[in-house]
Amino acid sequence: MLQRIWLAAVLIIAGTQWIRAEDGIAWQIQGGWRANQTQDLIRRGDAVTPGTLLTADDSTNASILVLLPDGQRLLFDCHDAHTCKQGFRVPALIAKPDDDAIELFDAVRTTMQQQPAANTANRSHATTTETEAIVPMHADGTIALKQALAGLPPGQYRMTVQGESDPQISERSLTWSGPHDEAQWPLSHPGIYRLRLFGSLGGERMRVMLLAESPKLFPSVQKAFAEAKNDLEEWNETFPGWPTHEWLQLFLRSLAQPQGAKP
Repeated sequence: MLQRIWLAAVLIIAGTQWIRAEDGIAWQIQGGWRANQTQDLIRRGDAVTPGTLLTADDSTNASILVLLPDGQRLLFDCHDAHTCKQGFRVPALIAKPDDDAIELFDAVRTTMQQQPAANTANRSHATTTETEAIVPMHADGTIALKQALAGLPPGQYRMTVQGESDPQISERSLTWSGPHDEAQWPLSHPGIYRLRLFGSLGGERMRVMLLAESPKLFPSVQKAFAEAKNDLEEWNETFPGWPTHEWLQLFLRSLAQPQGAKP
């Protein structure tokens, strides 16, 4: 993965708490949870070390979802005062995380601290296909749509496109012939974009979070993204329920650094 991701994580983490390589992430929290009975409440995105004792203040409906860099997905919940006070011990790692997994966790944790609510906004409906992609931006400012829309069936669509830093949404009709379609789309600048595809009857068919990258940086960024996606797919097979789309979107944001900050 890219060295800048690790450096960005170090800069954010250095001013807060010490993060160990095997630390997990508190992903979802309901109620007030504490680590090893300390005074500070655990916040979403905080590091959680294997072996930590998690206790809850709320005795009626407390839960915490912890994700570990060996792929473990751990949901702890309690509904009575005795169980919440007794708490839960986070288990040890099943296997030593590799460098890709550690860097993925660092990148996601850093992005969550920078944009704490970004990955929960505008979640798609169950009937809407959701995907993420990185595409090279051509010299004329256009991108090819076939990578981002590979899973879209042929048909007539209405497509909206909005950059995360752009106030306006662009919209046009799209006649799509399938995964080999050579349609192009003009963009104003490299960066993160959200695409939404609507069918002829108005229903939303697909959502895409897309990173448009310069041709020079595209190969290395695409490689890092593919490695992260493979890790998440493997973890989800062993521990079903991993928030794969949310993690890939956070990871895309970590890759979308300002042009001046890129090597």
